[in-house]
Amino acid sequence: MKKAFILGLLIVSFGVPFAGLSEKFDPNNERNPEFYFTRLRYRENGMRNRGFRGTMAKPAPYHCPEFGGGNFFPPQGWGWATDYPGADCKFMGGIHRLTGLPVYTHPNIVDIMDPEMYKFPYVYIVEPGGLYISDQEAVRMREFFARGGFLHVDDFWGLRQKANLENELRKVFPDRRLEVVTRSHEIFHTFYDINEVMQIPNQGNGCYGPPYWEQPDDKEPRIYGMSDDHGKLQVVVTYNSDLGDAWEYMDLACYPQKLTGQAYRLGLNFMIYSMTH
Repeated sequence: MKKAFILGLLIVSFGVPFAGLSEKFDPNNERNPEFYFTRLRYRENGMRNRGFRGTMAKPAPYHCPEFGGGNFFPPQGWGWATDYPGADCKFMGGIHRLTGLPVYTHPNIVDIMDPEMYKFPYVYIVEPGGLYISDQEAVRMREFFARGGFLHVDDFWGLRQKANLENELRKVFPDRRLEVVTRSHEIFHTFYDINEVMQIPNQGNGCYGPPYWEQPDDKEPRIYGMSDDHGKLQVVVTYNSDLGDAWEYMDLACYPQKLTGQAYRLGLNFMIYSMTH
């Protein structure tokens, strides 16, 4: 499956016109998708800066109305559901138009303890400043990674939220630490060559900033990673950045196109790396 993913990507990306991809897409064709954009639903610990509202319940399955087009989405949630479902629909819609890949057309949500999680080698977490992982969930996460799973953590700001993520990941991997991923790493060159780290802001700061940072105790964007014993990245962290907003507001005129482009390039590179390693 992983070899087929990268081969298909290279063929359609260089061999099919952009307009043709959009015209040929059938939003009801969900047979054998190559990729699922999967959100991981986690429990809140009450440490989020915006107050504690508990863990958002898992909503009923949502079908993207135009698969990446329009802005007619229900109000987004909080915690694990921040930017849901707009970011999910827009990101997968953009990826399809860029590559022609048969991706799953709608948001996909799994809980940590759901056995279905093992079916999806790529999972995404947002706002881990409120992330809580129980001991039982830590065992499940270790098994997920042992089976080849990949985690992208996004949309959190400042030292307090970073410390919470590190504490929770330590439950999964007590002997590992997050380290800055150098620009020479393969994950920055799987499809696009990405040679700089830009700060990807939330929608409000993107439209009315800069500055783009949210917490004054640490303003610089960094991309961290956590690797297995063989050097394979299992966790990638986009810190002091919000790729989800850049995906969700891709067609908002005031949001900087340069930053949206960077967010899509990073997301696509992460996808390819997770599916080919």
